[in-house]
Amino acid sequence: MNMDRERDLKKLFDDPRIPDVDLTGKVMNTLYAQPKEKERFFVKYKVALTAFVGMMLMASTGYAAVQYHSLNNKDGEVVYETKSTKDYGKTESKEDRKHGEEFYALKEKVLKSGEAGLFYLVANNPNHQTDLGTKMTPFQNLTQLRDKITDKSVKIPDSVNGNYTFKQAEVMFRNAQEVNPPSPEEQKALAEKLRKQAEASNQGYAMMPVEMTDQFFLLFAKYQNGEDEIAVDITNVSGKGMNAGMYIDENVEFKQEKVQVKGVEMLHIEYAPSQWHHLTWVYESPDKKAKYVYTIRGDMKKVSKETLMKIAESYLE
Repeated sequence: MNMDRERDLKKLFDDPRIPDVDLTGKVMNTLYAQPKEKERFFVKYKVALTAFVGMMLMASTGYAAVQYHSLNNKDGEVVYETKSTKDYGKTESKEDRKHGEEFYALKEKVLKSGEAGLFYLVANNPNHQTDLGTKMTPFQNLTQLRDKITDKSVKIPDSVNGNYTFKQAEVMFRNAQEVNPPSPEEQKALAEKLRKQAEASNQGYAMMPVEMTDQFFLLFAKYQNGEDEIAVDITNVSGKGMNAGMYIDENVEFKQEKVQVKGVEMLHIEYAPSQWHHLTWVYESPDKKAKYVYTIRGDMKKVSKETLMKIAESYLE
């Protein structure tokens, strides 16, 4: 069974609402903030995502040799890592990519915001696989957004840096099959049922609605001051076996350094061609059952590293 989180993230590269914004951090943060057993799924989209990053952040010899970093919690445990895209693994086949593109287009057409569905596509599907798709839920009302986030330790402020006020957010909630995955036997039975429905129809696909849960996986919030923006992304990596990190192509022109804010290790990364940079850290609850990756992004010409650190400090209070 395939899932489509990274396809939802991939579309953000081409989102006309946010031109000239570097979304590498947002996308790559998500790539392996997942259980280890699902890592093979993210490998499939290596080529497409690397191509997008390459176009946005063109290679240059202006920066020093790449050095990857990790963040540790107060107990010295690694809670976040940056890695090379070489660690992705095998590339996807042309057939796999074609299937993924067709599924993404269909999912976007069929599902409404905040819905999920299990799909079976007849074309380019020799292995008779199903695809689990989810659409993000938009929020313009901050009160409604806060009401939907059940863990109240997740901070969603009215404003950041004083004069950047909340504008909008998009949230990807987990669906029931992600929270309680079907057994292999159940997956096979569902795939066969949907295959028969798809082949009997004239549509070339079949879809079974899947119930959504109130557990969020990704939260992308935008704060605005006039035409200037600061983005705050929150990734939920709570749960056993969850990893958090970010893949970066070695040919990308970027710098990264570790900084300390109120005793918390954070990672600052700047991308020279785009002039965008971001500051990332990991919040863990005292019992370590809840874990969230926070990333603050802004234009280096308008928001300094010190400002990002100041905003991060407000989240730690």
